[in-house]
Amino acid sequence: MLRAQLFAILHRPEPGNRWACHVNYVLVALIVLNAACVALQTVPSLGSRFERLFWWLDAVSTALFTVEYAARVWVCVEQRRLSHPLWGRLRYALQPLPLLDLLVIVSYFSPFDLRFLRVMRLARLLKVLQLYEFEAALQRLTVSLRRRRQLLMVSVVLMLVCVYASAALLYQLEHPAHPDVFTSIPGTFWWACETFTTVGYGDMTPITPAGKLFVGLFAVFGIGVFALPTAIVTAAIIESSAPHGHEDDREDCVCPACGHHF
Repeated sequence: MLRAQLFAILHRPEPGNRWACHVNYVLVALIVLNAACVALQTVPSLGSRFERLFWWLDAVSTALFTVEYAARVWVCVEQRRLSHPLWGRLRYALQPLPLLDLLVIVSYFSPFDLRFLRVMRLARLLKVLQLYEFEAALQRLTVSLRRRRQLLMVSVVLMLVCVYASAALLYQLEHPAHPDVFTSIPGTFWWACETFTTVGYGDMTPITPAGKLFVGLFAVFGIGVFALPTAIVTAAIIESSAPHGHEDDREDCVCPACGHHF
């Protein structure tokens, strides 16, 4: 009975479950607090001044996360696909989010500086966002993206081909005149990424007329290619935001001859 109640709180919370709401609010607060502490500890003045406070916050949050992780592993067998007392729990522990939780807990006792793993715990917020009013929106967005997965794959492959081809061509144009900058095709990938994303740090600049002409053409063409995945994702977001399930609200078309509604 207790295990089933904990399962309903930790794994399948419902909007009316007040205990589940409180538990998730506490977990979100701990996750955000841990991420903030990791960032503030890198500030020399704050890290030395509040070292004791950071240590206590880290210890308390690690203890709470350890209890929460152990409880999740204990109650996961309430799911039918994880009903085996040993292999079910092992399968659950090897899933991405539980495995991340375990790595973060182990990193606290490790002699190495693995604080960056605690920042990775922010991924747990994605699980919390699946609750309540966010769940339906996330499902609609996921369905819309799946419908466009082929277009996304084609646009991403097209981007990769353009990056490789442009890096190879510019290397051939610039390497003879600028061998210390355009050292290799893989090294020229950095220039292609700069130009594709319109960042333009200026650390790799062509000097030959042919190279400059090619860079100008590629910069214009690259904007369009880079915008393809963005446009596809934007269309998916717009589609997922459109109202659904309101067929009764639309106006029926009536045939003037027979009066048939369609």
